[in-house]
Amino acid sequence: MATDTIRRTPGTRPKEGSGGSSPRASTVTAPRHTQPVPAPRTAGPAPRTAGPRPRARAPRMPFILLLVGLLGGALVSLLVISTTLAQGAFRITSLQQQNANLARQEQILSNQVAQASNPALIAEEAGQLGMRPNPRLGFIDLKTGKIIVGKPSAAEAAINVPGYTP
Repeated sequence: MATDTIRRTPGTRPKEGSGGSSPRASTVTAPRHTQPVPAPRTAGPAPRTAGPRPRARAPRMPFILLLVGLLGGALVSLLVISTTLAQGAFRITSLQQQNANLARQEQILSNQVAQASNPALIAEEAGQLGMRPNPRLGFIDLKTGKIIVGKPSAAEAAINVPGYTP
């Protein structure tokens, strides 16, 4: 210990005149035996104190692995969905092109049927095959069973026959 420091025990006073007038000489420290001594540990559980209990830290590695797994699964799912949508879009485009081709083909066939059903074309093709028109046009009266040849009378012309206009 330093020689100019006076140690004293509680309850005692410094002597006057002994220690001089230096400020360091009046410094007083507590003796060591007055500091609290820790209680001896027992084998039983530690006593609980009031107040919030400190939480034990959970390990972080499983949580991080869970997050990485979820993120990886989401990315794989996104890739699968994107691929499926692209494949569907390609198929839709292919089917639309096929539909347009079939619509053109149907239009061409409809035009051919319309041209082939033209009465002038039919008469021309019949003449090429050796057919000729009948000069004596005749009709059958279904009520009487008579065959009417030539120009019909006014009474016969009044009969409404679908597709015939005298």
